[in-house]
Amino acid sequence: MVDHDALIDTLCHEASPVRRVAPAWRRALAWAPVALGAGYLATQFIHRSGTDWAGPMAGIAAANIALSLMLGLAAFIAALSVSVAGGAARLNLFIVAGAASWLSLALYSISISGHPRGELGHGSYCFTFVLAAGIPMILVTILALRRTRSLTPVRSLTLAGAGIAFLSFALLAFCHPIEMSAMDFMGHLGAGVLLGAVTVLLGRKSIAA
Repeated sequence: MVDHDALIDTLCHEASPVRRVAPAWRRALAWAPVALGAGYLATQFIHRSGTDWAGPMAGIAAANIALSLMLGLAAFIAALSVSVAGGAARLNLFIVAGAASWLSLALYSISISGHPRGELGHGSYCFTFVLAAGIPMILVTILALRRTRSLTPVRSLTLAGAGIAFLSFALLAFCHPIEMSAMDFMGHLGAGVLLGAVTVLLGRKSIAA
């Protein structure tokens, strides 16, 4: 346009103010239940056995669920935070401490198992469950991140993938024995890593600013 004054006048009359995005923690609290609900519905076709909440080790399961939910929400908040220009993930220390506690619980569950090493194929059920729960969460997460897009989509999606993995672990803990083998735990981790990779691959172009 040659007439810049006309362009400025047009923009002044037609442009609308940009609506400020809600804080990351508030958006995460709104989207996380949607993701959990979608993951729960996606696992209904999988056979599940309930956790023995009356047993002496029920506190381990409860702690595992609580830690997984907190880590999933914290990673989701971090993903939404770094997606905004100038935003930073301020929960890194909390995530590291929580992940260390979660890993300690997993190691304890392995140590009390009658077969701590396990056998090949022991983690197949958990692998399938975590993937089934996490895949619909990926779609929900990409929708949430598209609100602001991201200048660093890989970083945002990596954090989001970690959040999806831990939310899936939380759902799994409701139908998983307290004791587990190392092979079983490797199935958990393998599914979580795969979810993170799929999150990055599917969402990279969709949320790039």
